[in-house]
Amino acid sequence: MRTVFIHGEVDRFEAARAELIARFTRSRPELGAEQLLDQLLTDKFRRDGLLAWWSEEELARFLVEVVPRRVVLADWSLAPDFLHQWIGFLAEHDLLTGPDPVSDLHEAVERATPDYLAAMAEPSEWGSEKFWAVAMRELGVDTEDPRAVAEFFTAVEADEVDVDHDVLEEIERREALEPGDQPALWLPPVELAVLEPHRAIAAGSPIVQRIRTVLDWIGDGRDPSDVDDLVAALDGRAEDADLLLEWAERAGLVRPSGDLLVRTLVADPLLTRPELLWTRLWQRFVLVDDVFREQLDVLADADALPEIVQAALSVLYARTDAVPLELIVTMTCELLDEAEPEAHEAVRDVVRRVLAQWESMQAVRTHVSTEDDRTVVELLPAGLWAARESLRAFGFRVPSVDDLVTAPAELLALAITDTPADAQQVLISRWIEQRGARQASGELAALLRRVDDPTVRLSALAVLEHTGAEGVAAARELVEDPVAGPAVRVWLQAGPSNAGVLRPGDELLCALDGMAAALDEDTELFLTEFDRHPTSDQLSLITEIAGSQHASAAEVLAVIAEHHPEEVIATAARAGLSS
Repeated sequence: MRTVFIHGEVDRFEAARAELIARFTRSRPELGAEQLLDQLLTDKFRRDGLLAWWSEEELARFLVEVVPRRVVLADWSLAPDFLHQWIGFLAEHDLLTGPDPVSDLHEAVERATPDYLAAMAEPSEWGSEKFWAVAMRELGVDTEDPRAVAEFFTAVEADEVDVDHDVLEEIERREALEPGDQPALWLPPVELAVLEPHRAIAAGSPIVQRIRTVLDWIGDGRDPSDVDDLVAALDGRAEDADLLLEWAERAGLVRPSGDLLVRTLVADPLLTRPELLWTRLWQRFVLVDDVFREQLDVLADADALPEIVQAALSVLYARTDAVPLELIVTMTCELLDEAEPEAHEAVRDVVRRVLAQWESMQAVRTHVSTEDDRTVVELLPAGLWAARESLRAFGFRVPSVDDLVTAPAELLALAITDTPADAQQVLISRWIEQRGARQASGELAALLRRVDDPTVRLSALAVLEHTGAEGVAAARELVEDPVAGPAVRVWLQAGPSNAGVLRPGDELLCALDGMAAALDEDTELFLTEFDRHPTSDQLSLITEIAGSQHASAAEVLAVIAEHHPEEVIATAARAGLSS
């Protein structure tokens, strides 16, 4: 079973969570810790997606922060006892990964227990949901009865129920600063050739020169409603001047003073430190929304500029080559759940203006592709570095290659699926070098035995190719494995040893691995590739898929049945599903 979920796969996580809870409960039926395990797995999915990766710090965080805030327990000793049992369960089933020995993990739980007990006793350390749950229980309100709960809150609003509003306000202030309950999303690792490359280009970047022009224009104070002189000085348009003025204000370089804009005390020191000014401008751009108001008001969320910036950066960061502008616009609209043409056009306008400002920072380069005349965009070194920092601030997991060198095999297998080819080769080589070919092969073989997931399987075999003779030896141990066997036999047959282990049906099952992985990546592209085969071949393949025992056969057939453009093919897939 999988224990790593780094791409927000909610349905698959929920299936894994249910299986882990069931297996843990069967192995420790007397503990009665299903609620705690559900909370632990859900929290880990949101935090990093690594359900079986535990360090001393992660265990202490869960015990001291998560449990007191979210869980109501009659017996407070249950939580530390549960964590000891959870560590043991993972170790017994060869699921546990992480940097620390098992004995150190148990000691970490013991060390954190006093702080945990103190937090359980302090209502200000609770979450708001727990605060209200405890209040209702203490007053005898049935929390499972919607009417009783509604009547309780009506009484609270009427000041008929006494609760500690000071504590509640403290809880709500803290929660307002905490990240939302979104699943962890990992972006691919990217190698930075130079650390903080903006230092080399900041002073000469157009944006720093323009901000200097803005501040010179403001002088001792200017009326922002009359920007004709500023427009002339910038050789631009009024909307460009408006954007720069708002940007300078958001960056703390200017401030209103009556009807005028005046320079702040930090403006001159920042001008003498262009790399710091550049960074501040980059960080504060998401606040420059007034100049985009006309476009943003078209969208369902009129405060969507941070989401637009986030979407653009995530698309650009995930690719080392140039990205079509329209792809950025389309993916941004998908993130915002905007399907109307008017909204699409508004997003395009905002994205274009955002990219223009990033280009003035020498963070991106926009040009027209000579191949198809499309406008394409690529991150330059300074933009790559700045994007990484911003995406981390947005809550993404943005690892470096170094971060993944010590990663467990399952995380590596999933991370490299969308890693650029140049970084992928570096990562694989260093991952194997860090542990040696024999240990690397052993970890990959154990992963292949444990996880029945086409993407993981194909990725693990791709890494195994780089381990030489040790990888071949490890693969031979898997020839009879009921899950990995078919793919491993195809892998061995394709290798230089030409092992002669292939069996009837192996190639179909391995092909189904590829189809299932392709569906995860891009359903439309999968269907396009499938439809390129002659109709007779497609029909024959559907018959073979329907007769196979592959775990993903039904998923593949369901997609073909629902989305294939040719009715005869779709009908055959539906028949295969019902056979």
